Amino acid sequence: MTPNRKSVGKQIALILLIAIVVPITIIGMMAILMMRNQINERYENQVKAENTRVKSILFDVTSSMYTNCEPIVSIQAYRDLLGGKNYGYEEELQYQAMTGAITSLQRTTAALSSIRVYTNNPLIPEGNNVVNVSQNKEKDPFSVYEWYQGIDPMAWDSYTCTHVPLNDTEEDYELTLVRRFNTGTGNLRAYVVVTISTNYLRNRLLTTDDYILISLGDKPVFFSSIYGEQEQEMPVAVTGDEYNYLGTLELKGKKQLTYLSSFVPYKVNDRFFVMVGDKEARDTLVSLLRSFSIVLVLAILGPLLAITGYTRYFTMRVKTLREAMHQASLGDYDIVDSISGEDELAETFYDLKKTTEQIRENESKYYEAKIRQQNLINMQQQMELKMLAGQINPHFLYNTLEAIRMQAVRGGDLDVATSVKYLAKIMHYVLESTGRSMSTLEDELKHVDSYMQIQRLRFGDKVNWNFYITDGVDAASYPMLPLLLQPIVENAVGHGLKNMDHSGHVSIIAEYEQPQEGRESSLIITVNDDGLGMSEEEVAALNASLQEKRVEDDGKGASSIGLYNIHQRIRLYYGKDYGMQIRSKEGKGTSVVLTLPHKGEKQHES
Repeated sequence: MTPNRKSVGKQIALILLIAIVVPITIIGMMAILMMRNQINERYENQVKAENTRVKSILFDVTSSMYTNCEPIVSIQAYRDLLGGKNYGYEEELQYQAMTGAITSLQRTTAALSSIRVYTNNPLIPEGNNVVNVSQNKEKDPFSVYEWYQGIDPMAWDSYTCTHVPLNDTEEDYELTLVRRFNTGTGNLRAYVVVTISTNYLRNRLLTTDDYILISLGDKPVFFSSIYGEQEQEMPVAVTGDEYNYLGTLELKGKKQLTYLSSFVPYKVNDRFFVMVGDKEARDTLVSLLRSFSIVLVLAILGPLLAITGYTRYFTMRVKTLREAMHQASLGDYDIVDSISGEDELAETFYDLKKTTEQIRENESKYYEAKIRQQNLINMQQQMELKMLAGQINPHFLYNTLEAIRMQAVRGGDLDVATSVKYLAKIMHYVLESTGRSMSTLEDELKHVDSYMQIQRLRFGDKVNWNFYITDGVDAASYPMLPLLLQPIVENAVGHGLKNMDHSGHVSIIAEYEQPQEGRESSLIITVNDDGLGMSEEEVAALNASLQEKRVEDDGKGASSIGLYNIHQRIRLYYGKDYGMQIRSKEGKGTSVVLTLPHKGEKQHES
């Protein structure tokens, strides 16, 4: 393996990381962000809704308070009383009516903490709900009062915040409505001052656990959802006519989702600021994000550990397979079963093991074949030596046969002379073929003709033959192994025609078959006889004997061996695509078909 090439295990790990871990991470992060945004949006809507609820209640309370004061401020008789320069019986009646109305309003209005009328008219007597400030020596006698210090003296209606005593030691900081009477004079003034009960506001507003702060303009907070936190400054500086803030603030030592907004009360030119903080929103959001982050980490860590473990396991098995293959490449085929399972790697390992076993078996067969081949070579050499030893000078043998033939001619025995002539031809061809590897189709046919001539002298007209050489087949130049056709013809005469009670016929046909895809057409030589033929079982057995040498005790042993030798000679010399095939039908005769190369060239080196 080259240094810059990643191993299969690393490649698998990388692919799995890209295909599983990265998408899980991306999808998980997107899911967390979407969840965070959705939850945050939900809490923002909740805190906005709570802020709107608080503003609605405060607007309702202030509007009610404003309208409840209207019967006191708008009655002309009360105005005339407070701006009048005389005080008699009629004025006394009006005074009693005004104080009675104030007392009734205080008793019937739960939101009202206190209500008083302040006047600088010296004629107006003081009472439970009326304060005469004319005795004050200041330039502006109203200036000593806290409520007056927080308003515009020339405004008709104003809101401010004042301290209201609860008992001898405690006081409250409450919202105060100040409305000025229209007395018709510039020097005589009167105000009705109404404080709104903080406890009433608390009962109306505190229905949730949210943190609530309310202030008037730039004044300190007059309402807090937590006792004792009035008069603190708003956590955010509030300025301007319209103000909205949505975000996280540090409130009470804890970050809270906060929404601050403002509104203008009914018919009063002031502005209230309402802030609502959700104490649980941020903690809940952080907790959910933490939980989802843990789930995401586990979702990533699980596949990561699985991928790491699997790649190590896979790499180990691949390494084992490589070692086994290397062992086999060195010729050591004793491979131990070290990969288990039923996957492709295990199957590959088992295939490798089977392959090594097959190689070992083939090697054994190869060496056995080499031994058999060497034995055959030795036997052939011995046979050649015997043949050489038994070959008396061919010229002497030919001369002797020729002398016998001439004596037969002189004696008038022409059959003997003819027999001797063809026998000499046969022996001459056989002896010549022993010393050479190739002959021609023409020579093979002449040899067969000489053999058939002798058989005719023997059997008379019972034996007939002919040759059919189709156009395109050049018998004189087509090379072929010697002594292939004569044994087949001999077998046809000896087994096909000898027991017939009428004349028999042997034909040899040489023709080229139709060309097949990928290779040239073959030469087909067919030896036909019209003899007795054979059954299907006999034909099958005979064709099987061509593949394996058999000697059967049925009177056909020698012919079977001869046909086997011819078939094996063709296959060894030309290749496994060529050879011999036998066809026969009982009563119809037998055909022996030889398939040879198109040009008679050697195809396979044995």
